[in-house]
Amino acid sequence: MQMKTEASTQATITAQTSVLFLTQEPLDLEQNVIRAYETLRTPVYQYLAATFGDPAEAEDMTQETFLRLYLYWAGGKTIADNRVRSWIFRVAHNLAIDRTRSTKFICELASEEYSAVVLQVPDGGKDPEETLLDRERFNAVRNGLALLSAQESRCLHLRAEGFCYREIAEILNITSSSVAEFLRRAMRKMAR
Repeated sequence: MQMKTEASTQATITAQTSVLFLTQEPLDLEQNVIRAYETLRTPVYQYLAATFGDPAEAEDMTQETFLRLYLYWAGGKTIADNRVRSWIFRVAHNLAIDRTRSTKFICELASEEYSAVVLQVPDGGKDPEETLLDRERFNAVRNGLALLSAQESRCLHLRAEGFCYREIAEILNITSSSVAEFLRRAMRKMAR
């Protein structure tokens, strides 16, 4: 079943088997990419920086991810509205894996780099005592994360971003049962 309707924003919405796809019109293309960028830039950057280690590389890959989204939509391809977020994370993850294969840049964040990432997290106007307690919690989490394998860490970061097991499996190209096992191991290690 295919049905087309013209929306007031000049985007064509096509219903196929009860899933809506947003076909990007030239006027809305940039606005939609900007909206996706503004919404997902920070979580994508944080995932890449925390998982793959290099904040500068993470920034480059984040920008490349959104460039690929623009090119994908500009090519007339569509992504189901409820799948855009997981599509973006999958592209970011694949870029990082490709870059890892070519440059072997995966490394733990150095103390200075970790501090730079932590400083990007807004403090919300907390007093010095609350800030100190937050930093201690961050350090405890960082120490726990150091115990995790790369795959456990990736699964945990994506789960923290709100992805369900099926979406994490798609992003990492593994099975849902593997995701469950990696998360179980990660939680057990973090609890120690």
